[in-house]
Amino acid sequence: MKKFIFLSTALLIGGVVYAQSTVATTGGDVKNETGSMSFTIGQVATQNVSNTDHSISEGVQQPYEIQTVGVDNYPTIQLEAVVFPNPTDNLLTLQIPDFESFMQTLNVSSLQAKIFDGNGKLLETLPVTGNSTQFHFGTYAKGTYMLLVFAQDKTLKTFKVVKQ
Repeated sequence: MKKFIFLSTALLIGGVVYAQSTVATTGGDVKNETGSMSFTIGQVATQNVSNTDHSISEGVQQPYEIQTVGVDNYPTIQLEAVVFPNPTDNLLTLQIPDFESFMQTLNVSSLQAKIFDGNGKLLETLPVTGNSTQFHFGTYAKGTYMLLVFAQDKTLKTFKVVKQ
């Protein structure tokens, strides 16, 4: 019985030591006439390998994505708008290239922007006054915020904003 427990423990420890340390999202193999290479994407590791002829620096690429989020409840309303710089440390600019023509098409007199924190608490409601409107994020703590553009209580666009 002691041999069984010792052997089971040794196999269990050996299996853990040699287990895969990351979950890779994808990968593959590349081959040509001078050699081959296997790779994974999403692996958190770095290593430098070199010999007299070649050198390879391995590492991790982390994508940075800026995106608009939300459900398109009003497909007939097409608001072309961008926010920048994102992430920001103080001033955030909302730019609507065809502001006047958009306002005429929508037949509204004003747009509003609402800023929500990560918990969904409304922090501020501000008017959107033209092609370019600036918002002050300098007083907010570091984190992720939502900037929603409204017209007559209809959400037209939602932006995820990162405050550094």
